[in-house]
Amino acid sequence: NYGPEFDRVSKIIIKYNPKAIIKGNDINPRSGAFEITLNEKLVYSKFETDSFPNEEQLKRILNS
Repeated sequence: NYGPEFDRVSKIIIKYNPKAIIKGNDINPRSGAFEITLNEKLVYSKFETDSFPNEEQLKRILNS
């Protein structure tokens, strides 16, 4: 189920970057994609890693 992981990761992103805008795909069917883009550059892709990022990964991504 995509929802709980999306919510977990979204809360961590907001923790490290309160001004972040997070968008989810509300239209079914959902592909399970999860991507993070900063300054118009893709910095994380679930398609590439086949997993959601953990807090340490997010911290590195958001502080780079």
